[in-house]
Amino acid sequence: MKSRLRLALPPLTLVAPDAVVAFALLDRNGQILRSGQLPLDQIAQAMPADHVQAILHPGDAIVIDTVLPPLPAKRLAEAVQSSVEPMALTDVADLCIAHGPRAADGSVCIAWTDRSALLKAWSQLEALGLRIKALVPFSLAVPANDPHPDQTLQLPANQRWQTPLPGWSLAQAEWRPVSTDKRWRSSVLWLAAAAVLWLAGLQIYASQLRNEVDTLTASTEAAVRAAFPSITVILDPVKQARNQLDMLRQAGGEASDDEFMPLALGAAQVLGFAEGHVAALEYEQGNLTLVLTEGYTPPSNEAALHQAAAAQSLLLAKDDQAAHTWHIRHAIVPSSGKEQP
Repeated sequence: MKSRLRLALPPLTLVAPDAVVAFALLDRNGQILRSGQLPLDQIAQAMPADHVQAILHPGDAIVIDTVLPPLPAKRLAEAVQSSVEPMALTDVADLCIAHGPRAADGSVCIAWTDRSALLKAWSQLEALGLRIKALVPFSLAVPANDPHPDQTLQLPANQRWQTPLPGWSLAQAEWRPVSTDKRWRSSVLWLAAAAVLWLAGLQIYASQLRNEVDTLTASTEAAVRAAFPSITVILDPVKQARNQLDMLRQAGGEASDDEFMPLALGAAQVLGFAEGHVAALEYEQGNLTLVLTEGYTPPSNEAALHQAAAAQSLLLAKDDQAAHTWHIRHAIVPSSGKEQP
């Protein structure tokens, strides 16, 4: 503690920025460094102090000593409230009540004052930049044997101003005013925390999506490799698979089991009249055989049908011995460029 600024407050209802009060600036050893009388707003600007002790005006607070049994801290506070209630002229809810520690003989010092008046004055002091550390009833801020117990602290500053103060006061943490700056800082901090949590949630969700995409991509690539072993490097599995299917539809040469799908797709495009009438399907040695049920409408122009098949690099033949049976296979294009049946 570098310095202490002790203020002799006027009555709580008169505390205002322009209220003229006496003050004394004490060093860490309790010696008076400076004293005087100025309006509160000027004191706040001229007397920066680490520890502001506000001494209440005589009559603003009531101080008593009472005897209480040994109790835990919470129960002791309740006992203090109960002891004040029959002596107070107003409801205890309208008071600020504080107490000191219980002495060895069971005595407890209790002080109380009007809540609204104290909190309003405290708020004005804090708004001026006076960081109040203690709000001390007058009778506890002067010597026990003071010859003028009802006389306020006056100038010139003397030993009355240097009286050691108790370790407790009416400046309780739960009553401390919250400045506008603190409210804004609290709001900003909460908003920042919410933004951080939101961003963290987005990062987690994005990470989950990336994992799902990686898993799907890996499974797709594995399926393409299994279907098309000739592909050594996979960059775009879907596009590469489509290209391979197109190549199979257009390619000539020897047929294999791997060509069933492009052959079936080509047949479906050419034999549109067979839709819904396929009774049996057989694929063997590059030859696809379709057996149709009765009731379909046969093509009226088989020449056009064969041309459509040729456009798909397919050879189409109607079975002369088995009714409603069609054979489809890939056209084999030799180096001469002519189709061979």
